[in-house]
Amino acid sequence: MNHEEIKEKVTSFLTRSLRTKELHEDDNILELGLVHSLFMIQLIMFIEKTFHLELEEEELDMDNIKTVRDLVVLIERHQQTGAAL
Repeated sequence: MNHEEIKEKVTSFLTRSLRTKELHEDDNILELGLVHSLFMIQLIMFIEKTFHLELEEEELDMDNIKTVRDLVVLIERHQQTGAAL
């Protein structure tokens, strides 16, 4: 899956789940007050299931998952290393 496809899937999930019409690639979903701890678990599960990967605990630092851009980079890093389920 290429960069744009990953970005589209992540953005689509976030806008649908957060019921927001627009979310820019660098919008900090934590600072916008759009998420809570339960949603973060749902987000992680979405990423692991959709992109067939397993995130390690150290990767779940909020700095790694606060924007669409961060999430795409995290997913692409897994794809490059072949760290899939």
